[in-house]
Amino acid sequence: MSSYSTDTPRRVEATAMEGSSIALIVPTLLKNMIGAGIFSLPVGLRYATPIPGLIVLGTIGLLSASSYWMIGYCCIACGVKSFRDLWNVVLGQRSAWIIDVTIFLNGWITLICYIILIGDFTTKSFEGLLGPDHILAKKRALCQTVISAFVLLPLSLAKDLQRLAYTSILGLIVLVYVLFVVIQDSILNSPPEISEEVHLCEWNFGIFEAIALYCHAFVAHYNAPKIFSELANPTLIRWTQLVGIAYSVAFVVYAEFAWAGFRRFQLSVEGNVLKNYGPQLNILIAWLGMGFSIAFTYPLVFNSAREAAINLTLIARQTLSSIDSPRFRQLQDGYYGSSWQHRSEQLIRLLGPSPDSPNHKLSQKPGTKTTFLLVLLTYVVAVRCDDVGIANALAGSVMGCMVCLVLPGLLFFNVARMQQRAQQARGLQKPLLTKGSSGAALPMRPILAQFAGIVIFISGTIFTIVGTAVILMHHLS
Repeated sequence: MSSYSTDTPRRVEATAMEGSSIALIVPTLLKNMIGAGIFSLPVGLRYATPIPGLIVLGTIGLLSASSYWMIGYCCIACGVKSFRDLWNVVLGQRSAWIIDVTIFLNGWITLICYIILIGDFTTKSFEGLLGPDHILAKKRALCQTVISAFVLLPLSLAKDLQRLAYTSILGLIVLVYVLFVVIQDSILNSPPEISEEVHLCEWNFGIFEAIALYCHAFVAHYNAPKIFSELANPTLIRWTQLVGIAYSVAFVVYAEFAWAGFRRFQLSVEGNVLKNYGPQLNILIAWLGMGFSIAFTYPLVFNSAREAAINLTLIARQTLSSIDSPRFRQLQDGYYGSSWQHRSEQLIRLLGPSPDSPNHKLSQKPGTKTTFLLVLLTYVVAVRCDDVGIANALAGSVMGCMVCLVLPGLLFFNVARMQQRAQQARGLQKPLLTKGSSGAALPMRPILAQFAGIVIFISGTIFTIVGTAVILMHHLS
């Protein structure tokens, strides 16, 4: 998950010719996109059956690439460099709380998946190192409890997270290693023929579970404005090339990994494909590497979720404080038994300062109680779920579709409509862009652009509603 930039729109033109080449930014985008969700892709082919599953994977990849491109175009049109600034320009500051809700929920669900994976990798590692009968190999919750209390909580309380930056490099190295291990094992050890019980092509509601997993895997849209701002000479042509290359590579990697995992284990493939393997040396290295990497990535995601929670609390406080009604103040004092202002100040001291506050410092120790409660909240949910495939599917259906499709479609539709109105008002033949922005005008008629935005928005909404219902019915029945 990305943190939002505080750069102002005025700096876009000044930095338009600075930045990195497409060849340098593509690996950065791939690093942001390809993460722990890749381990659940093989089970997506089990849910949807292989041929429809691969077709759906390509379709979601295309929709995700389109919506990612739309965010970049909106940044060009509005002259902004952050998701928050883009939202404020297009939809207004009054609804900016939606950004914080999305960041918090997406971060919280991601943290739950991390703890589930930590349980997977630690128990499997201890099984290989200490034997299957050892308590640490059998007690999954014990491993999660110890690591949450003595590793995740202290790291989440750390004053400075810059020292953890190297873990993203480690995580990328481990992921590449796991990719090669799974693909190589599939080539060498897969059954010579696919089981007769496997239906290669059967269209069913399992497709929606696969869609949820794939949306979760392709999400990198929070970072789209940041990636765009780092691109040298950010024209629409160069932006299109960047998105096309990155998402094409991601699709090839995902399709190969999903098929390799499914081909190797077929209908017995689990939500985390690495759980299917025995404790061989190369797999043991993968388990230990992923467990270590995820544990040290946890506080980076946690920090963004905590800041979003603080922002939401401040927004709620400002909203309630702005209500100037004697009756409302009477209800406040009667309920709390003291002044509302005093209670609000206590709450802010508990949560810590806002990231946007002038008194906020990165070196300042975050609110201990808030950090403890949020870590506990993720832990309590994670220990009750032992299948990361379910967690990834819910994350994809609830938040992945929202971030990947719904919000970009909504923003693009409104930007295209704003340009159409400006075009009609000024009697111009071509849509407008912000003065001084790099790139060409909208490469389609505004009405078609609005239609494209609506298609992305409606697709994400349908996938969210139907996908969540199918997942809940499948796994709770």
